[in-house]
Amino acid sequence: MANNPQQKVFEDPLHEKEIFASEVVGVAFVHGNVVVTLANARFEGVGGGKPARVRHVISSRIALTNVAAGQLLQNLQGLAAQIEAAAAALKGKPH
Repeated sequence: MANNPQQKVFEDPLHEKEIFASEVVGVAFVHGNVVVTLANARFEGVGGGKPARVRHVISSRIALTNVAAGQLLQNLQGLAAQIEAAAAALKGKPH
């Protein structure tokens, strides 16, 4: 495979942090950047026959340049198309 000078090579160190979110709280345009606020649902008081109390806690904010926000949008649209294609392929097939 020939190297394409246009193609970027990304390093993927295993020690970089990963962010998990169960909710997207909001998206805003701040100082020329797209800011995505993420949160997690945390459950407290589980057990004892009482229902768990759910707290929604902000876990992080991601600030994206316009270029990065566009790349995120393109990647999400591509993922959505793959999910739709997989769902269409499974339609009508027995479980």
